[in-house]
Amino acid sequence: MSVATSSSRAISLNLLQQLRYYNEPMTMGGWIREHYGDFVPVRFQGHEYIGIATAEGARQIFANDPANYDAFFKEGFTSIAGPASLWVLAGAVHRRERKLFAPAVHATHVREHGNTVLEITRLHLAKWQPGQTVKSIDTTMAISRDVIMRLVFGIEEDKLMEEGQEILDELRISLNPLITFIPALQKRWYPPWRRFSRAKERFTEWVNRVLAARRALNVDSGDVVSIMLATRYEDGSPMQDDEIRDELMTIMQGGHETTATVLAWALYELGRHPEVLAKLRAELEDSGSDLNPNLVVKLPYLSAVCDETVRLHPILAECARVPLIPMEILGHKVLPGQALVISIVSIHHDPDLYPEPDKFIPERFIERTYNRYEFLPFGGAHRRCLGAALSEYETRIALAELVLHWEFQPVVIERDTRHDVAMGPKYGVPLRILARRDPKWAASATNE
Repeated sequence: MSVATSSSRAISLNLLQQLRYYNEPMTMGGWIREHYGDFVPVRFQGHEYIGIATAEGARQIFANDPANYDAFFKEGFTSIAGPASLWVLAGAVHRRERKLFAPAVHATHVREHGNTVLEITRLHLAKWQPGQTVKSIDTTMAISRDVIMRLVFGIEEDKLMEEGQEILDELRISLNPLITFIPALQKRWYPPWRRFSRAKERFTEWVNRVLAARRALNVDSGDVVSIMLATRYEDGSPMQDDEIRDELMTIMQGGHETTATVLAWALYELGRHPEVLAKLRAELEDSGSDLNPNLVVKLPYLSAVCDETVRLHPILAECARVPLIPMEILGHKVLPGQALVISIVSIHHDPDLYPEPDKFIPERFIERTYNRYEFLPFGGAHRRCLGAALSEYETRIALAELVLHWEFQPVVIERDTRHDVAMGPKYGVPLRILARRDPKWAASATNE
């Protein structure tokens, strides 16, 4: 058994390679695996990381007791999301917070809001016009943002809603990979950090007003904020406002862009693969006389399309753990403090798992069931994204509505690039809107 040390075995990335990894982790992740294998010690920003590029490596990491790991990149993420964010908590505190927060985003709770997701999707699609070119990410971001406003914050009052929409958009736009991954740039002298700090301050002030208004109403609206306000720790004490704010910030950064990006990529791939689009529409139209959200989300080919989209275009390039004790991974001894970085992009593009990995083939998810180490769009184990159920539910409902009622065509060749923590399409998936369409059931009803 070899020992992973900071010796000459570790590769060092020069500044250009580091910048390329920040911006193009798909390309650099593949290059590192091709040249150095599945277990790669890497020197990066003065620290040593262990790159893991196989599902078996992910399995071994996730199989360890969560108590044996600390959170990854705590310094950088604390400044972004706050000290009470699940991103930076570890040990018993992390377990406690997940347990408290989980009911708010559990699948059974999420399924109560399908019609709200559908209503918001239709509201934004009503702005599309045949003949125009739209940047689809703008539409999908607006859908995702407003779903969060309603299902997470419980906001319906116009003035508070409009202000929140503006603030959430500003937060998203102001975050970028450099201030996310280089803590030395998280300083007031750096203009992008000043811009993000101002947006975060506005978000904090707005959340404080939302919480005050919700407490004054004293009504359980079934949204995430209501659940958090009602939550009590084992000693009977409530969550503090700063704890609620940090978790809401985490939801915003982890959930807003994720769902919107999957939707935009799905439209891109469906527009480039008309045979897949036709098959999906046939499944949707055969499912009933109208969109029933809780039936639609169970359709196998729709799920396969969504899963293949996020496999081919992962939102997270990697997930990571920091061992607190020595452990063995893939036959190598890993020392405490050597961060284990699981390359999701490498696993999702492993030709042994996914033949022709660079092709869009939804049928692979019909023909085979992938385990949680082979397919991990939301990370894994005790740090798997708590909002995964909401993201998957929303994506399926919104995509069904989009493809049933619109003809569209991508107008550029897209590339995967990192926007902040997450990746997305470089150009935002511009679409030419060709025409409105009537689903088969609607056309049949018209002809009767």
